[in-house]
Amino acid sequence: MLRQLGGTLLILTLVLGVALGDDFKGRVKSTDPEKNTITVTVNDKDQTFNLAKDAKFVGLYGKKLNKAKILDIPGGLSGVRAGANVTVTTEKKDDKEVAISVKVEDLQKKKKGT
Repeated sequence: MLRQLGGTLLILTLVLGVALGDDFKGRVKSTDPEKNTITVTVNDKDQTFNLAKDAKFVGLYGKKLNKAKILDIPGGLSGVRAGANVTVTTEKKDDKEVAISVKVEDLQKKKKGT
């Protein structure tokens, strides 16, 4: 019984991992809010990602990395600066690979009032 449950959980984990998409780590080369795209240098190659309409943009805010909070970036794509280290998460939607989230990995100063 435990083997069946363990096997089922393993298969479920693998299927969900494939369904969730891929993560790409790199440095922002440019953003284009009009075209809703972001270009990231990943392993010395530029990759342009189309962004989902409901894509999330988050960053690490605080003075120390171990105490940083993940908060939404004001301005969304416009708030992501060239040169920032990011993780872009993609997912297949309507047979197209789109970015569903962009996480700025660089530590940013905590905004006053947050």
